[in-house]
Amino acid sequence: MLRGATFVRHAMPEVDATRPPGEWILSSDGINAAAALQLEALAASAVSSPERKAVQTVALALRLPESAVATAVSFREVDRVESVHDGFRDARRAWIAGRLDERHEGWETPDAAARRFHEGLLAQDARHVVVGTHGMVLTAWLASQGLVADAVAFWEALRFPDVVEIGIPLLRVRAVLTDADGRFVLIKRARPGQEPYWTTPGGGVMLDDASADDALRRELHEELGAEVELGEIVLERQLDSIHSEVFYAARLTSIDPTLADGPEFDDPSRGAYEVEVVTLDELRTLDLRPSELKELLLAQR
Repeated sequence: MLRGATFVRHAMPEVDATRPPGEWILSSDGINAAAALQLEALAASAVSSPERKAVQTVALALRLPESAVATAVSFREVDRVESVHDGFRDARRAWIAGRLDERHEGWETPDAAARRFHEGLLAQDARHVVVGTHGMVLTAWLASQGLVADAVAFWEALRFPDVVEIGIPLLRVRAVLTDADGRFVLIKRARPGQEPYWTTPGGGVMLDDASADDALRRELHEELGAEVELGEIVLERQLDSIHSEVFYAARLTSIDPTLADGPEFDDPSRGAYEVEVVTLDELRTLDLRPSELKELLLAQR
C-alpha cells in the first residue's frame, strides 16, 4: 500500500520551436540540476509523465536508465491550446486560481486535471513512488487536496526542477467541538437541490502545517473564528487508499465569527456554510456525517 510520494517537477528543458513541448529534452543545465537532486536513496518505484523532459528528470534524479521509468498519462501537464506570448503566464496564473475566461478555451479545467492526476496516484501499488510531472497539474492536484493555501503563490515558487514530498495517507482532521454547556458546535451544509446535512468543523493538513494539531487549530480559526482546547482522538477512519480522517474531542474556549475567513466562504459553488450549536437531543434528529460518528456520540451520552 502506498505510504509516500515524491513529486518531481521536471528540470529546465532546451526550448525547440520545431518540436512540440512534449518532445523537448533537458538543457545541459537541466541535466546537471536533475542529477543534483540525488533521490536514489529513496529506493522508490518510478513513474513519470510521458513527456521526455519529465522522464529524463526522474531517471537522472534516481540514477536510473530512462527505460526503467514507467510512464502514465495521468501525470502529464495540463491539456491546453496555448502560444507563448507576453501574457501567457497571466493566463496560467488565472487558470491555477480557477478564474477561467476566454483565454482558456480548449484548456482542461483544474478539476479535470486534478482528478486524472489523483486517479494516476490511486493506481500506484508501491510503498513509495517518485512521480515525474509538471508545475500546473501538480499545483492543481495539491490545491484540490487542500495541501496548499495559496495555489498561485505555490506554483510561482516552484523551481526547475523541484521536489515535493508527501506522506500517505493524506490526513484530514476534525473536531468534535463542545461549548461550556456541552452542546455540539457543527457546520450545517446546504447545497442547491439537496437536503441539508451537518459536519464537524475541520479540514486537511497542509504541507506547511507543523502538526495535525496545528492544522486543526488553523481550520477552526478559519471556519469559526474559534480558539479551542484539544483532547483525545475519538474516531479514526480510512476514506480511501490515500486518505484518512481523524476526529478529536475539543472544548471551545472562545469564538468570534467575524474572524472566520476560510476559502469555502468565497466559493458559492460549495453551497452554504452555517454554524449551529445543538444539544444531544437535537443531534439525534440531524443527518450528521459520517454516520459512524453520530452513532459513537449517541452511544457515549
